[in-house]
Amino acid sequence: MIKKEYNTINDFLDDDSFKNWVLQNNGTDVGFWDFWIANNKDKEELVSTAKDLVLGISFNQQTVDKEKVSLEWQKLEAKIKAKNPVPKKKVKYLKTFSVAASILLLISIGIYFSFNNTKMTHKTSYGEILNIKLLDGSRVTLNSNSSLSYYKNESRKVWLSGEAFFQVDKKVTTNAKFWVITDDLSVEVYGTSFNVNTKKQKTDVFLEEGNIWLKLNNGIDKKMIPGNYISYSAEKNKILEDINTFDSTLKTSWKNGSLLFENLSLEKAMEKIEESYGYSIIFNDDASKNTLITGAVPITNIDICLKAIEKSADVNIIKKDSSLIISKK
Repeated sequence: MIKKEYNTINDFLDDDSFKNWVLQNNGTDVGFWDFWIANNKDKEELVSTAKDLVLGISFNQQTVDKEKVSLEWQKLEAKIKAKNPVPKKKVKYLKTFSVAASILLLISIGIYFSFNNTKMTHKTSYGEILNIKLLDGSRVTLNSNSSLSYYKNESRKVWLSGEAFFQVDKKVTTNAKFWVITDDLSVEVYGTSFNVNTKKQKTDVFLEEGNIWLKLNNGIDKKMIPGNYISYSAEKNKILEDINTFDSTLKTSWKNGSLLFENLSLEKAMEKIEESYGYSIIFNDDASKNTLITGAVPITNIDICLKAIEKSADVNIIKKDSSLIISKK
């Protein structure tokens, strides 16, 4: 997939993974190119030029409607004739010039709005975590099997599917709001740190620092304070959980590559593994389900993760196709 030598601009432009890095479309490619560029400082100028070219040719240029061009020409021609009558031999030249100018103007406007309204989407696969810096300076850590979307001209309004941790950059001079939108609710922020998880047909929000407002889809507003955890389901039209916790790592440890459990049943703990890797969980006995687990397990490597859980919970875990089968030792 990746070339070994990049000595010319075309070497970069011919590589789809490089284009994905420029457009931030693929977490794996983004990670590779961030590492490659950091270790190939002598190619920075080539990378910069190639990046500019990719951005330049990726405009979504929309064709201009012929009727709009004709209408603009008629308006312009009428104004010119009314104010400045010209000799007949110059009319042909003026008409050609005016039509060209009108078309150029309309195309320029179309390109400008099309480019600035480009929808940006970041996606992660199972077992992948992606760090994103938005155009306004805010930082997002996107968990596995998740996606984050926003429009290029409005990066302080994002749509989330899955899980992400946000560190929102506060705009002191403009006091501009930051919005996170899910299927269940909207999070209204000015500048703060918080976690949002939209998996399991509900949205869970944990506030680590600052203050935020939740606008639930049923019309109710909820103010959150640090340590507050709220789970809401629009499908069930109710708040499922509203508690306070003083250990933020229990809700946000995943962004550092591990899951932290504190007297949690193995059944609940394996739900997190299911979210991260997509495996179906099968318990062969109730004793395994109810076993309590405490401690941290790594989530960047599924095999190491399962070994740690087996040791902590005293169970056997067998991978079979897309399932994890769990039983007591």
